[in-house]
Amino acid sequence: MRTRMTHPLTSSWMTPAIESTSVDPSARPECRPTWWMRRSVSIDSIPGQMTLSIACLGYYELYVNGKRVGGEPLAPSLTRMDRRGFVIAHDITGFLVQGENCLAIWCSSGWYLPHQFKVHEGWTPLLQVDAFCDNAFRLWGVRDEEWLCRASNRAVIGAWAWNKFGGEDVDARAERPDWNQVGGDTTGWHPARVVSAPPITITERNCPPNRIGEVYSAQALRRLDDGRFEVDFGTCLAGWVDIRFPQMAPGQTVLLGFCDLPADNDRKYPDGRSVDHSFNQRSVYHACGDGSDRFENKFNYAGFRYMTIEGMDNPPALGDMKALLIESDLGRTSSFRCSNELLNRIHDLNVHTLRCLNLGGYSVDCPHRERFGYGADGQTALPAYLYTMDSAAFLRKWLVDWCDVYDPDTGRISLCAPTIHAQHAPAWGGIVVPLAWALYLYYGDWESMANAFPVIQGHLRFLQAAVRDGVLRKEAMGSAFHADWVPVDRGMDTKRTPDVPMRELFNSCYLITLWDLYIKICNVLGIGDIGEAVSNIAALREGVHREFYRAEEGLYLMPEQVYQAMPLLAGVVPGVLRPVILAKLLSLIEEKGWHMDAGLPGTTLLLDLLAQCGEHEVIHRIYAQATYPGWGYMLACGATAIWEQWNGFWSQIHSCFAGPAAWFYSGLAGIRPDENRPGFEAFSLAPAFVPGVDFVEASYDSIRGRIQSAWRRRNSRLEWSVTIPVNTTATLVVPVADPAAITVNGLPLDVQAQRIRRPKGECELCFELPGGSHLLVWACGPEC
Repeated sequence: MRTRMTHPLTSSWMTPAIESTSVDPSARPECRPTWWMRRSVSIDSIPGQMTLSIACLGYYELYVNGKRVGGEPLAPSLTRMDRRGFVIAHDITGFLVQGENCLAIWCSSGWYLPHQFKVHEGWTPLLQVDAFCDNAFRLWGVRDEEWLCRASNRAVIGAWAWNKFGGEDVDARAERPDWNQVGGDTTGWHPARVVSAPPITITERNCPPNRIGEVYSAQALRRLDDGRFEVDFGTCLAGWVDIRFPQMAPGQTVLLGFCDLPADNDRKYPDGRSVDHSFNQRSVYHACGDGSDRFENKFNYAGFRYMTIEGMDNPPALGDMKALLIESDLGRTSSFRCSNELLNRIHDLNVHTLRCLNLGGYSVDCPHRERFGYGADGQTALPAYLYTMDSAAFLRKWLVDWCDVYDPDTGRISLCAPTIHAQHAPAWGGIVVPLAWALYLYYGDWESMANAFPVIQGHLRFLQAAVRDGVLRKEAMGSAFHADWVPVDRGMDTKRTPDVPMRELFNSCYLITLWDLYIKICNVLGIGDIGEAVSNIAALREGVHREFYRAEEGLYLMPEQVYQAMPLLAGVVPGVLRPVILAKLLSLIEEKGWHMDAGLPGTTLLLDLLAQCGEHEVIHRIYAQATYPGWGYMLACGATAIWEQWNGFWSQIHSCFAGPAAWFYSGLAGIRPDENRPGFEAFSLAPAFVPGVDFVEASYDSIRGRIQSAWRRRNSRLEWSVTIPVNTTATLVVPVADPAAITVNGLPLDVQAQRIRRPKGECELCFELPGGSHLLVWACGPEC
């Protein structure tokens, strides 16, 4: 049980390691030990409340008298640990007994490694532990002679770097059931080593904990030609396994491998080599042989659907093998269903993928190869998080992570957060701007946006400093300068990645969109230099149009979709040319059979542009395709999570295209926030009543209450049911020109309605309705 911390920690820091740099046990190469720690506490009478507050740089589990306190896996959530750590307060009152008690911690270094962060006095976990009685006074903290330590029977495998996240090595023969119990044998244990305090900020954790979200039973088992067994759990996931072994011989060693595709998959590198879809994920189990052998993860996890078993003649029964999805504890805030089952499946595929990517309080690219919180990936997934999950605290914490990886001396922001990457790119570090704005727009979080403002302004000025002749230049900025990553036929399996002009066009337009958001933020906060932003936007628009517009071809740079969409989105295209370039963009989409050819984050930005232009029918046609490339194609190929590339190359659990669910709410259901009255104090309901969809049922739990939007075509009429939370106002938009044609709750529309023209020229009505439930009906002609 967790409780709120009411007192700051004051005890010394300690580590279970004897020396400042621990040496990996020679018997377990590539392994780092995990540690048992314990101390005895004698209590004359059980207090009304006793709280144990723990700050740990690494992962830990807490035990009192042999019982686990709480059940959170892989705690605490990840931070940039050379700048910030979390403290968690545990109420241990119910675990105490009168007399002697044993407090115990099992810990691992986790991400606290020198190639990830500037570690303090070695890479072993560091802990600070205080106990408080009745929230009134501190009982004790750390003295090295009171906490005893030893290496446990479990080690973590792998360097925790690109493609080297390994797994765990468990020696069941060395299990000590009494390690965390009163009277346990402490022969061979050593005192904890007190260390100086690391130069970081310790704060109470401000994001949801991890949880075990789903448990999947093994679905199928087969023997491979090389003698291994392969287990299929039926879906891709990020998490743990729980394997109960049959009778084994003492010391028998079993190797477990984890893959996101079966062993006989057909994925190849361009040179013909097979792609290793295990990403070097592997765990090792050494049996005790007493009939109780069982492997369960504790301090590492995997991204997988398939597990291979090596070293057994007879595998475990299907019923003895389970996979456990681990995710941040984000409640669902929405529901969606429509008449097109493919769209429903895309929605559910997106939601499940996000659940595979958000372990640890940040959103990763993939859970197996990298586990990095890349910014462009995060921007792609951001709209889906906002609509489908209770993401406020999760995103607020991640914004702090991004501010922590900002370099105030240069203005640079790492490609990812909270782990650090040496490189940077505009659409990666630039996430701080749309992320801060989204927290304000969806949750009314003015404070987080204000706290991030110095980082936003500093980073935009850093990017602007690399502009030459109105174009953001790769040579001036240096580093990765990624732009639209892995678009169709330009992925990592090709030699056709976007060239410098393509990247300069994309990134220059992207920078304009950041400056546009900056102006909005300045207006809300009442600070900043709007004149600077306006001047920069004007220079960029002029420079991009001058350098990349091809008048003879009637397009920008080249006939690919994203290079028309970005100038339109950024306002680069002069007014007289906008219809021409939009028509060119639509023709390029049609030429592709109503498929996109964009990558990351171009897909999300392209869809945003189409929605702004009212081209929801085009978006629907893109979504409704079951052929390559698209989300429907992934499903047709058996995907259970969204892929890294449209063609399925490499990761099968990835964030590159993990945002399609947002349009189901903002487009088909029409639920959109109002930036003038954020946090859904006011909002619009403007569904896209697209041909080919007969009904839509959607709900969204805003911070002010549940919003529902459900429409159905019935007998040449369109019936639209809406629910508006009390004390809010909704602006409804319907594709009808005459107010007399609409009834609301069976009566003629009796509120003032404004006729407006849609982006494509048709008339529609716009009017406000107060909180409550309303049924709107109008005739929509025989075509509906």
